[in-house]
Amino acid sequence: MVFSWKVGSRAPDFEYTRPGGSTARFSDLWSEGPALFLWLRHCG
Repeated sequence: MVFSWKVGSRAPDFEYTRPGGSTARFSDLWSEGPALFLWLRHCG
């Protein structure tokens, strides 16, 4: 699967596991307004 993201495009709506073990979807975060998605990658 190849994604071609551009500034202003919609993020994929996928399911993730919260720290408590419950699951949620990204759309739950931005249902009431904009949300910031930050991906950190550690190479070391």
